[in-house]
Amino acid sequence: MTGLKIQEGALVKTNEALDAEGKEQIVMLSQKEFESCALYKNHTASGHRYSIFEMNPGYVFISLAVPDKSNINAFTSVSLYIIKSNIIFVDNKEYVANIIDRITKGYNSEMTIGKFLCCFLSQLIDKDMEFIEKLEKQLYNSEEMALSSNIDNFSKIIDPPKKRLMVLYRYYNHLIDIGEDLYAVKGLFENEQEVQLLNLFVNKAERLKSEISYLRDYVLQIQEIYQTQIGARQNDIMKMLTIVTTVVLPLSLIAGWYGMNFRYMPELAWKYGYIAVIILSIAIVVISVIVFKKKKYF
Repeated sequence: MTGLKIQEGALVKTNEALDAEGKEQIVMLSQKEFESCALYKNHTASGHRYSIFEMNPGYVFISLAVPDKSNINAFTSVSLYIIKSNIIFVDNKEYVANIIDRITKGYNSEMTIGKFLCCFLSQLIDKDMEFIEKLEKQLYNSEEMALSSNIDNFSKIIDPPKKRLMVLYRYYNHLIDIGEDLYAVKGLFENEQEVQLLNLFVNKAERLKSEISYLRDYVLQIQEIYQTQIGARQNDIMKMLTIVTTVVLPLSLIAGWYGMNFRYMPELAWKYGYIAVIILSIAIVVISVIVFKKKKYF
């Protein structure tokens, strides 16, 4: 069992067993160690693809599903229990330990359980704005592609960021709910600084959610641009087919007319009939092209 305790306002490592009376300890348990705790064995500590907040008599259970920004189908599950002045993390020791290490290096003063929890939650979204900015640039490039003629594989380009935005939107929405639910935990946030830190976390999560919402609307706009370009391309194709059909139709009429081979068709015996039909056909094509040019059909 790995753990820390708050001593004189700072986090320090400890090998002491969890004090059920509440001595402001942070404990990290493996899944096996967690299963040996009869009080909590009814909960699944990992595997959720969404975040959960449960307030139970005597303790609070939180399960966080942190999406992997490099793989939209991967999640890091972090489960924790708040029991009086203690926090128990279950599984993903390395992930939790890395976050705690950043907290101890940057914020390890006047530490309380409430402040630690706010710092931990804030670390989950610490670099997310930078990632969202990269995602926005990626979408901007997708828009440029949609406006160009290179749109054959557009769906393969736009679908991954679209799914990622959907996952992040749900993630931030759950974090906001968890942050707001934490206000109701009695005795967890005992001073104004802790409440302000929780407010900062909730506000940041709301800003991130707002950015994601904006990007989701941007994706819809890009898809509309793409559909418009597809429609314009199809219109150009149909326009060209219409022009070709209009030019060829009189020639087909001439070919059908003189292909009937009636006995008393004077043109069939005319010495210059073949040349006359050629000249007439060329004249029809030229006149048609001139008319279409004048009407600006192409």
